Amino acid sequence: MQKGFLLDKEILNSLSLLEEKYALQIIEVLANLKIKDRVITKSIFLNNIENINKVVLNSETEISFEKFFLSLGYSQNNRLVNPNFVKSISSSDNELRSFKIINSDLVFPKKVEVKDFVDHFRNRYEQIRNILQERSLDNLKSIRRLSNERESSYLIVEIIGKRQTKNKNLVFDVEDLTGRTRILINEGKKELYEKCKDILPDEVVAFNVSGSKEMLFANDVVFPDSLLSEKRKGEEDTWVAFTSDVHVGSKMFLEESFLKFIKWLNGEEGEESQRQIAKKVKYLFLVGDNVDGVGVFPDQDKLLKIPEVTAQYKKLAEFLKLVRKDIRIIISPGQHDAVWVGEPQPAVGEEWAQDLAKMENVNLVTNPCLVEIEGGFKVLMYHGASMHGIIEEMPDIRLNYGHRSPTRVVKELLKRRHLSPIHGSCDYVPNNKRDPLVIEHVPDIVATGDLHRQEISTYNNILLIAGSCWQSITPFEEKVGNVPDPGKVPLFNLKSREIKILDFINEEKQDKECVETDGKVVCEVSLQGDGKK
Repeated sequence: MQKGFLLDKEILNSLSLLEEKYALQIIEVLANLKIKDRVITKSIFLNNIENINKVVLNSETEISFEKFFLSLGYSQNNRLVNPNFVKSISSSDNELRSFKIINSDLVFPKKVEVKDFVDHFRNRYEQIRNILQERSLDNLKSIRRLSNERESSYLIVEIIGKRQTKNKNLVFDVEDLTGRTRILINEGKKELYEKCKDILPDEVVAFNVSGSKEMLFANDVVFPDSLLSEKRKGEEDTWVAFTSDVHVGSKMFLEESFLKFIKWLNGEEGEESQRQIAKKVKYLFLVGDNVDGVGVFPDQDKLLKIPEVTAQYKKLAEFLKLVRKDIRIIISPGQHDAVWVGEPQPAVGEEWAQDLAKMENVNLVTNPCLVEIEGGFKVLMYHGASMHGIIEEMPDIRLNYGHRSPTRVVKELLKRRHLSPIHGSCDYVPNNKRDPLVIEHVPDIVATGDLHRQEISTYNNILLIAGSCWQSITPFEEKVGNVPDPGKVPLFNLKSREIKILDFINEEKQDKECVETDGKVVCEVSLQGDGKK
């Protein structure tokens, strides 16, 4: 009050966690910044976080500030976290299996300028360049250091343009941090041409080239790619369930089938062998679009059974409270959830999903988010907004697969080490420090959603799991090209790497037994009653 400020309840409670001298120092910092607002809110705190951090650096110990920062959803490594997640992680409940977040970036909201996009792409280039430099690239140069001699050298470049000549050669306009040039791929080099024809705008690759600065000729191309030397196996007989796109609140929500799934998790449905598996399920991943949301697409209100988003989350919490308490439920958002659409998306907040946030076995995380579960398995959760843009840009996928093969698209993202390589393929928030959509850590499992189709595949020893949905087809899905296959739940055994797919829609097909072989996943469908496969 002496400084002319009022504090809202949230900030007051947070400052009360500090020693008084530090709380007063923070208020002093805000006063010196000559902030015009008289009521100090969480957003004002976040907008001035760098200045407030100076108080931390001048204090005797940073530990004093830990609870203060976490209470506002902020960690001192410049990443937002969900305070309920922190509480859940430190829970003494021994029945919940181990779980930690490896990477969960979030960009602070602020006025976006052209410079932010420049810095964002510069950071992306440098991050992927560092990955490519780990490859064996002989005679690596920058564009500026190219000589006019016809020696062979490697360039790490970003694609800024692509076109086909009359002779059907490919020409790429490329740049690095030192300049721009053109690279030609001769149509006569069939193998190289096939590798290059699906190169996407804005991605970063390494070309082996020869020629002059004005026109270079490609001899080879190297992608950053994702690779695991071997498939990880856990020590315990633990099963993990994956699903997505629940869409609670929609008139098309398949409530009866979703409840049947929950009953199965609790050991109340299925044959005896299936019930034994259900008892061993210790993790449940929900990868985005957990509710149908409000105002996501035109005339959505006509398709809503629950027209208010907090009520949708309340209903979702009612369902998840029915799940066994020893199952850890990890929930990331999608475009329909009550968060901003731009990626990376923050975790669903307590203001929208209070009941979910209070559940001890529920962890609300960002999209994307890299988490680690028992056995050291790293699971990359990404809802998949960029997949529509990849499908449209790549003729092979568009014509041969369309929206029916989500893992085919995920393979392209892993190959490029980026979850949204094309500028404009989805909304994103530019980051002037690092591009959070670069896949810096190679995961053991990639779990996606969005296309409403369950599919299992592998790529360079990485397991790809696309979630099904719990919503019948909507007019909006028909418009965007989704071909939903609802009610399918993939299960993965951490010890044996056995895969099963349970079907809670089609009564004749109870489950599928799947086996990984030579980069493919082969499934046998068990038909109810006759014992045939």
